[in-house]
This record gives sequence, structure tokens and C-alpha cells, in this order.
Amino acid sequence: DKKVVIFGLPGAHTGVCSQQHVPSYKNNIDKFKAKGIDSVICVAVNDPYVMNAWAEKLQAKDLIEFYGDFDGSFHKSLDLGKDLSAALLGPRSERWSAYVEDGKIKTINVEEA
Repeated sequence: DKKVVIFGLPGAHTGVCSQQHVPSYKNNIDKFKAKGIDSVICVAVNDPYVMNAWAEKLQAKDLIEFYGDFDGSFHKSLDLGKDLSAALLGPRSERWSAYVEDGKIKTINVEEA
């Protein structure tokens, strides 16, 4: 029985994502572990090199798994893609979170615009 929390955000190195979103998970890792969560995963529409550098900058690499959805296909498949061209960011993702148990999404939350 594997229990995972996954969260997605518009992009690495962006203000709110760096200053609030990731730290809110990083600072609560012990609470997740106490509830039996095996992994906390962050996914963003960036390449893996950007995600790795960002994880290191946030000092979260050993606490949260960071994955890049380089072309946005993962987010598109979940209907969580978002066009942020107006903000000069291009295709990105919604801000969302999910609880996954044994590979099945049990709960998904998407931030309202």
C-alpha cells in the first residue's frame, strides 16, 4: 500500500511557487509522514534540469521528489493544462494537489481561478 501526495504548480522559480507553495509542503513533511504518506511529489511544466536546480535552491531535494513535465503532456492528460502566455510563461499547469493510493487518485483539488 503506497500513499502519495502529488502537487502541481505553474512553474519552477516563480514567486508564489517558490515562496509559498513548495515551502507549505516542505514545512509539513513530518505531518505527511505521520499520516502514512510515503512520498510527496512536485510536478511542473519544466525540464528535469530546471526542476533539479530549483529543488536544490529550495533545499527540498531530500524531502520532496521533483519531476519535470517538459512538454505539459502529463498535465494535459489530466485536463490541468493552463495557458499563461499573457504572463509570458506559455503553456503551464493549474495549481493542484492529489492524494494517490496504490496508483489510484482518491482525491484531487484544483485551485479556483
